[in-house]
Amino acid sequence: MQSKTSLFNKEMVLQVGRNVGWISVIYFLALFFAIPLRIMMMYSGENYRDFMPVERLFDFNFGIQFIMFITVPVVMAIFLYRFLHVKQAADLIHSLPLKRQDIFHFYTLTGFVFLIIPVILIAMATSLIHSVYDLNLYFEMDDIFRWTGIVVLFNAVFYLSGVFIAMVTGISVVQGVLTYIMLLFPAGFTLLVIYNLGLMLYGFPSDYYQIRNIEYLSPISHLTVLEGQSISVKAVLLYSVFVLVSYVLSLFIYKKRNIEAASEAIAFNGLKVVFKYGAAFCMMLLGGMYFDAMQNKFAWLIFGYTAGGIIGYFAAEMVLQKTWRVFGKVKGLGYFAVAMAVLILMTQAFAPYENKVPALDEIKSVTYANHVYMDADDRLAPKPLFQQENIEAVRKFHESIINNEKKNEQGMKSQEFALFIYELKNGDKLVRQYTIDRFDYEPKMREIFESLEYKHAHQPIFKMNTDDITSIRINKHITDSPLTITDKEKINQAIAILKKEIEQEPFTIDYYTVGNTSSIEIMSGINDYDHIALKHSYKSFIAWLEENDMLKEAIVTPDDIDYIVVTNDSIEQEQFKEYPEEEIINRIMNDKNALKLSEQDQLLSSIENAGYGWFNEAPYTAIFVYKAGNHKEIRTFSDKDAPAFIKEYFK
Repeated sequence: MQSKTSLFNKEMVLQVGRNVGWISVIYFLALFFAIPLRIMMMYSGENYRDFMPVERLFDFNFGIQFIMFITVPVVMAIFLYRFLHVKQAADLIHSLPLKRQDIFHFYTLTGFVFLIIPVILIAMATSLIHSVYDLNLYFEMDDIFRWTGIVVLFNAVFYLSGVFIAMVTGISVVQGVLTYIMLLFPAGFTLLVIYNLGLMLYGFPSDYYQIRNIEYLSPISHLTVLEGQSISVKAVLLYSVFVLVSYVLSLFIYKKRNIEAASEAIAFNGLKVVFKYGAAFCMMLLGGMYFDAMQNKFAWLIFGYTAGGIIGYFAAEMVLQKTWRVFGKVKGLGYFAVAMAVLILMTQAFAPYENKVPALDEIKSVTYANHVYMDADDRLAPKPLFQQENIEAVRKFHESIINNEKKNEQGMKSQEFALFIYELKNGDKLVRQYTIDRFDYEPKMREIFESLEYKHAHQPIFKMNTDDITSIRINKHITDSPLTITDKEKINQAIAILKKEIEQEPFTIDYYTVGNTSSIEIMSGINDYDHIALKHSYKSFIAWLEENDMLKEAIVTPDDIDYIVVTNDSIEQEQFKEYPEEEIINRIMNDKNALKLSEQDQLLSSIENAGYGWFNEAPYTAIFVYKAGNHKEIRTFSDKDAPAFIKEYFK
């Protein structure tokens, strides 16, 4: 009778335990320190009532938990399948009268059991502590079960990823590196492609797509957000499918794998080509991304692509050949260079994409913004424009940007971001982004910015319910005691006046505000704050403050200033980088040719006309010396805003 050896026996389990059991012990100790011990330290003392409830068990020492979750399963897979990467061990295991699927099932399932035992023990210990200390006020038993399920799921994802890579490589170190590359690849590759498409295609909204949940494309980056979020049912299903597919695919590859592949970086010849050119392509994209971010010059971009592709190609060759003597093999690199050149030329030929602006009758709404926002439903996010005249104004603005492509890519005096999001009547969405010089588009921007619909869509004050506002604070930034308005009637009056001021406010092309420095903070709800600058042009609101005897508390007046020192030297950006602010202030204060102002009318005129643009090369620089704490502030006067007595002095 033919003898049959069973792997599922005590001796074989003990042997696996000797190989990977220490990993389980370390895993348990680390998690015990992070969760049960931390809970006992927090809630067993006399001050346990001072601690706030937690939403999930990930809140306890999440840094330690995160490190364990992403390392232990991968290390378990590496040591478990170490026998595949050592020729003698591979020959020994595969000489047993066992089918390969039996070997695979035993090792994979046994390793997973050793992986989840510490998690189960921690869950049991935490449940016991929860019952003993009666911690229902701080977290519930359901939180423990939820934590256990999520951890087991992510452990399975990381572990099966390591098992899969173990089947396609013959070196343990390469297995570890490739496992993390595989786990990060969806998010990392997507980021690289999106960024580089933004370089190749004019108007491609790379920044817009980069913040659109890319972290959910990798289980590692997804795990980082679990400290503050719960996992969705969709994610659980996708990860479960990934685990099953990885298990089946790993088994299939293992059955096809040659025993002689031990010590080979890649076990299959077909995958070696994919690995080599994939590494070269990804490094090429990374090189272009790096040098564009550092230098933002076309020549450096091409250098980044070239250097990245070459480094990636030869690095992959070194791994595959296990030697550094690979620089003579340039034939494959030549093929790669030709393929990439064709790809870049094909990308540059996408003129219809770059010139696309929807027709007016195709557009349902359009959102224009000078920044990228995470969530369209956020109360601070700009709202779409629906009025036909405003949609047409945005279209014309967009068309003018496209027509000025070459000019927009040159040096800019005042750089600004421009994002266009079109919602089309057929349900599609068209998104474009650009970097422009706002001074080149003043008339078109004015038409958009001065429309009431645009102001209501962008200004936070129009998006809040006045009944929810609990207080208004106005801070003039030179004292620690802001003006606080809590009277409901005065709040309603202030909000109504501010809305009218904003609706009537003209568009200004300058970034830098002129006048007083006060800011208005509107609080609604518990932690919702909205900020509005109290501009010198808000005459009605300033008059209302004066009528209610609040003006001196709200804005800087001549009574707050000791004196002002003015010089006709401008501060350039390089000077600010080279000299500390205090040194610049002392230099101006000690300038014998400087103008010193102390009369009330001169102080008032200076307050109303001084700006904040340190680096806009304004011809006059001033030091405002305040009475409160001898506080000093650097301000500037542009040539058009400088009072006549300053210009007269420096003639």
